[in-house]
Amino acid sequence: MAFRAHPSHLPLESDSSSRFLPSIVALMVALLTFSIVGLAALHDSVGQWSGQIEGSLSIQVPPTELANRSPDEREQALQNTVDAIIDDVSDMPGIARIEELSPDTMAALLEPWLGPDEVVSELPIPRIIEITPETGFNYDALESRLGVIAPEAVLDDHRIWIERIADVAFSVELALSLLIVVLFGATMLSVVFATRSGLSIHHRIIELLHLIGAQDGYIAKQFGRHNQRLAFFGALIGLLIALPVSALIAWLGLRAGWPIPSLVLSPTFIALIVAIPFIVAMVAGITATRTVLRVLHRML
Repeated sequence: MAFRAHPSHLPLESDSSSRFLPSIVALMVALLTFSIVGLAALHDSVGQWSGQIEGSLSIQVPPTELANRSPDEREQALQNTVDAIIDDVSDMPGIARIEELSPDTMAALLEPWLGPDEVVSELPIPRIIEITPETGFNYDALESRLGVIAPEAVLDDHRIWIERIADVAFSVELALSLLIVVLFGATMLSVVFATRSGLSIHHRIIELLHLIGAQDGYIAKQFGRHNQRLAFFGALIGLLIALPVSALIAWLGLRAGWPIPSLVLSPTFIALIVAIPFIVAMVAGITATRTVLRVLHRML
């Protein structure tokens, strides 16, 4: 096995690095796993949410200049405006569906904030028309037509919000990506420092091995295998810490009504998470081996 202890002429197991390195790697891998899971969840969730918003827009018809009328007259005037908009706009190309939100639906949506239906019915609530556009829909043409039919109507075009959300999401994803790189780099730096510490501790033994004919490659492999094994077990501990915490966060999110992103449950992503200890161990072994070769070249 790649991580099984091999016979060694160097007492590396007694080094202080044997206790230091797994702890540092475990902490770094736990943070690394959190960052990767967070990056995947953010990317998937923003993509789904943006897709849902892109598939709809709304027209708001406020009760402008109708506040002084009686509730019945106000509602009738609003209904006439809504009917005129639907009749005139529904024949535009690129509209898959156009539908008014019923007063009952509006009352149900506002009830948690404004109270029971009796209170909502007395307020000048705007009417909402939902439109599901198709590919190639002309937003500017709709806005121009609304300006003629009902100048007081407001077209809620979600493209501006989508662009802002995309910018924020890109910034957060970039920050998480940089954090992943930094954490991985810090893990490898820990391997370098632990390796150099081991070289300093066993300097005399290394000189003795050279005198009896040991090559630099042989000594480097001893350190490489040792640090590879330590990094693997440290990474495994970090992963075992991160996964239950991530599962707990996902469970709390489900209770709050947030669905688990599909990307996090995909086989490719799960395989990537499981492969983290092996990747960290492999890179740690290579890093330790090259560090020893470089130091020995200058030291001896």
